[in-house]
Amino acid sequence: MNEFTIQETIRRQLLISTAQTLQRESLPFDEIRHLQSNFLEEFKAIYADPAERKALLHNFSQIFYRHTDGSYTQRAGLFEGNALSDGRRFGGMSATYAPDIPPDEDIKIRLTLAYILSYKYGSSVKGRFFNFYGVLPEKGFPIFQASDIAKVFTYSGPDALKLETYEFYYRGFDKSNEGTVFTRMYWDPSNSAWMTTIATPDVADESGRHRIMACVDVLLDDLMRRTAKPPIEGAYTTVFQADSEGTLIYHRGLTTAIKSSGGKASIRSLKLAQDYAVLTAGLAAKPGQVSLVTTADEIVAVGAIPRTPWLLSVHYPKALMRPAIAQNLAILITLGIVTLLVEIFILRSILQKQVATPLFRLIHAARQIGLSKVRLDKDSLPMRSNDEVGELAHEFATMAERVRDAHEQLEIKVQERTAALEEANSKLLSMSMTDAATGIANRRRFDQVLASEWQRAQRTGSSLALAMIDVDWFKHYNDRYGHQAGDECLRSVARILAVQVARVTDLVARYGGEEFAVIAPVTGRDGALPLAQRLCAALESAALPHETSPFGHLTVSVGVAVAAPAEGGAPEDLMTRADTALYRAKAQGRNQAVLADAWESMT
Repeated sequence: MNEFTIQETIRRQLLISTAQTLQRESLPFDEIRHLQSNFLEEFKAIYADPAERKALLHNFSQIFYRHTDGSYTQRAGLFEGNALSDGRRFGGMSATYAPDIPPDEDIKIRLTLAYILSYKYGSSVKGRFFNFYGVLPEKGFPIFQASDIAKVFTYSGPDALKLETYEFYYRGFDKSNEGTVFTRMYWDPSNSAWMTTIATPDVADESGRHRIMACVDVLLDDLMRRTAKPPIEGAYTTVFQADSEGTLIYHRGLTTAIKSSGGKASIRSLKLAQDYAVLTAGLAAKPGQVSLVTTADEIVAVGAIPRTPWLLSVHYPKALMRPAIAQNLAILITLGIVTLLVEIFILRSILQKQVATPLFRLIHAARQIGLSKVRLDKDSLPMRSNDEVGELAHEFATMAERVRDAHEQLEIKVQERTAALEEANSKLLSMSMTDAATGIANRRRFDQVLASEWQRAQRTGSSLALAMIDVDWFKHYNDRYGHQAGDECLRSVARILAVQVARVTDLVARYGGEEFAVIAPVTGRDGALPLAQRLCAALESAALPHETSPFGHLTVSVGVAVAAPAEGGAPEDLMTRADTALYRAKAQGRNQAVLADAWESMT
């Protein structure tokens, strides 16, 4: 094995492992963008509803407190998990609003909605992402995270909060921007951590004004830990922005320089001349694709992390190859001496002219095939010779053409497969939490939310209601109208149920077949049965035809149970009680709601 073969092996390993790393690192950012898109869509829908706006305006005074300087924060105790008068809790949610612009009704509505939705989305991804927050252009800043910003940020003194100086704020709300912004790394005093912010604003109106922006902070320490040790032993990783300077995010030997510059250090500002070619290749790379750069001391694989403005390079020092090269060089020297002796004693001049020179030309051509993407220059081969070497050159030229064609076809197939994989991953992420038939939450989402709300109710001491809903005589419906009509029927039921369950904290899900479920946090016995009866009444009012039903139209039966998780038990107990109540509703004639008999301690 010679130096060329060793380098080629390293090159292949770098290409494969770096491509895998790029795809792996893109997944969290795919999820963040999907999360922010859902936040903005829900904000837009609720904001457009006059009834919701009226309720949000009323909630403003319950959630926020005005200070003497004209600024606002959340009321005392909310961050710690204390309940509002209606029983709602927002543990881990804090907020601050600058005194610059006194809030009118519209600002109050948007600030309250941003607070409620930031809690919903932030708590749903707790433990996977650092935080979640929705920012108003008027410098309203509700955030779900472990630190209370109301106790960290103030609007006076040398450390006064000036949100307009933050990169995510002035870039995100720039009138010319309607895309996602990745900031350079910065130090966050409220969390004592180095991070970058991913910010996505809503679509600006005709005047260029935004109403809200969804943000997630990414701890750079997590990214550094994941990428610090590449799969290839002895290699190291660098992460930098895809800008003309190559602004550094992570470099194992320059951490102090990067942090002391406040995230402004770059490949060019630090004069890392050996990485200039790496920066140039990275800027030319398409997302997910890898390019190889060979410098005096290293072999470097560089590529763009998909859906981010970041480049990742994996550096393999050539010094690691020296032991193997030295060993192979010794072998080559020995073989060279033997060859030299043979040439001296066996017609050296003839061999030199008819064998050695043509063979060296063939060897050079073979190397060119591996080192270059250009097609083989046939004129450089000893094809005019009429002996065995000439025949070998002819065969070699034919083989080289086939290899080049196969290589080009392989590259095309790899690109096609990569694009298909990205599309499949995107669809899978969207479908994983949604029932394909009805468009509402699926069983997987239901299980996650039930477990999460059970744990929250245990911490806060609140109640939790669960309603199990079954479409009456649905098999007869399918037999009468057909399965296609049955699927459309289930979609209609899902839409009607979703309209009746109006609170953002509640969840409507398809449990399976013709069975649905509603999770209603902070709902006691006084509210549970009316909720279930409202669901029955809504289906009754819809008057969807069902000729084989005794009622002549589509109806549902509902079993609802209420639990106090702080008193013990498990979510499965609550489901069992709700199922039992559902069976009672069906046994008593259907088209009705039944509440589980007693408020039992779930033990």
